Amino acid sequence: MMNGLGNLGHLGKLGHASTSGTNHPEVEASGRAFPIWNTKPGDDKLMSLSIHGLTEQSGTPTPENPVSMRSVGDTGLFLSVMADKEGSDYQMLNIKEAIKKAGHDGILRSVNGIYDEVVYNGKEWKLIQRIQNERIITCTSVSNHADLGFCDCYFSLSKMSITGYNISSNYFVPGTSKIGIIQVVSTGGFGSFTLANNGGDFTLDDANQWLSNHELEVIYILRTPAEYPLDLPVITTYDEQTYFASNAADVKPRMVAQCKVSKALDYIREGLIGYYTGRGRSNTDENKNILPDLSGNGNDLENKNFAYTVDSGYGDGYIQYDGVDDFSGLKTSIPATKRTVLFTVSDIHRLNENSNAWCGLIDGQNYFLGINNGTGFTQSGNYNVNGVVSKDNFNILDKGDNIYVAGTTDGIGSKQIDNITIGSTLNRSLYACKCKIYDVLLYDRILTEEEILHNYKVSCQYNGEDIDGKSEETTGGGENKTNEP
Repeated sequence: MMNGLGNLGHLGKLGHASTSGTNHPEVEASGRAFPIWNTKPGDDKLMSLSIHGLTEQSGTPTPENPVSMRSVGDTGLFLSVMADKEGSDYQMLNIKEAIKKAGHDGILRSVNGIYDEVVYNGKEWKLIQRIQNERIITCTSVSNHADLGFCDCYFSLSKMSITGYNISSNYFVPGTSKIGIIQVVSTGGFGSFTLANNGGDFTLDDANQWLSNHELEVIYILRTPAEYPLDLPVITTYDEQTYFASNAADVKPRMVAQCKVSKALDYIREGLIGYYTGRGRSNTDENKNILPDLSGNGNDLENKNFAYTVDSGYGDGYIQYDGVDDFSGLKTSIPATKRTVLFTVSDIHRLNENSNAWCGLIDGQNYFLGINNGTGFTQSGNYNVNGVVSKDNFNILDKGDNIYVAGTTDGIGSKQIDNITIGSTLNRSLYACKCKIYDVLLYDRILTEEEILHNYKVSCQYNGEDIDGKSEETTGGGENKTNEP
C-alpha cells in the first residue's frame, strides 16, 4: 500500500518525465481531468493514482447570505477512465459508493491544505482519512476578550471527543465577515473556538444567544489518519492515450497519477531560460520563500509577502497570489532579442476595479509581455490561448478554468530582460493580482506554432483541463464495473 502519511500526493519530480529504465519511461500527470499521452494498454501500467479531497466556499458569506462549505463527494463521486476525452470506451468507478461501503460517509474534505485522499498503488485501493467533521456541538460556556476583539466559545462534542486540531466552522457567525479558522486547545472531549469581532457589534450576549439556538458543524484535522481498504477494480490503460476525469457534480477533486508510457512527453527545453511551477510545493517546505527555476539556469524567484495559507501561498498544484501584495520576482539582466512566455493560470480576479493588476510580466526597457487584468498584452507578436492562435488581445478575467496562454514578442532589438515577476509586475506589490499560477515558462526565442501546441499538450497532462461529467449518485445499482458504450 502507498504510505498514507505526510503531505500528500506531491509530484516527486515537479512534473518532469522520468525513466525507471530504458524501456519503461514514466510520466506524472495531474488535474481535475487530464490525458496521459503515449500510454500502453494493460492493467499494470498505471503505477499510482491519488484523488484529493477539497472543502471550499463558492462565494463570500455575509449576514444576509451565509455560504456553506462544499466538499468533494457531497453529491456523488465517480472516476471515469477513458480511451479519449469523448469517452467512446470507458471504465467508470463509483468511488463514493466504495467509500460508504467501507464505513465512511463518502465525502473527501480538506482543511488548511491538508486533505482526505483515495489512493491506488496499481493493485489495491484505500481511503486515507485526515479530516473529521462533526455536526452536533453543545456550547458549554463563552468568555469575552473585548480588548482583543473576539469571543471564545468552549464546547463539547456530543458524539465523540476531539482527536485533532485546527477546527474550522462552516457557519456564518453574526458580526463576522467570513468563516475563520478555529484552534482546538484541549483533546479531552472539550475544545474552544474563536468568534472574530470584526465590526465591534458582536458581544458576549450575542455569542450566547446565537450558540444556544444553532448547532455547529466543525471540520478538523485528525492527529492520526484513519485508513479504509476499498473494494475497487484494477484500472486498465489504453493504447496511445488514457484520459482520467472526475464525475463529481459540484466540487471536482484534483487527481495525481504516475504511469508507464511508450514515450515520455515533456516541455520543450531548447531556449528555455526560466521554468516555474506550483506542483510539488507546499506551505511547509523549508525553501518555501524561493520559487526555483527548473530550467537549470539559476533564475530563481523570491516569494514576497506570502502568508503561506490557503489564500496566500502554495495550493494543491498551484501558487495562490492574494491580489493584495503577493508576488514572486527577480531583478536580472538577461539579453534576449526574441521571447516566448507561457502561462497556465486560473481564477484571475481584480480586488480593486481600478487597479493595474498583473498575473505576471516579463519586462524590459519600453516593452512588456504578460497578462494585465486578465488581458494579454505585448507590443508585437502573437498569442495562443488553449491551442488557438490569435493576433488579438484576449480576455480571461474571472475565468475559473485552467487557461494556457502563450505570447511571443520580437522586434525589440538588443534590449534585455530586466525583471521576471509572477503575481504582479516590476517586482512590486502595487500591481498585485489575485490568481492561481500552475506553470510559467520563459524562452529566449520565438517558439513555432507547432512547439506551442506541443507545450499545450504537456500542460494538459501536467495541470489538467476541465471536462463536464455525469453526476449520478449510482450507476447500475451502485456497483463498480467497467461500462461498455
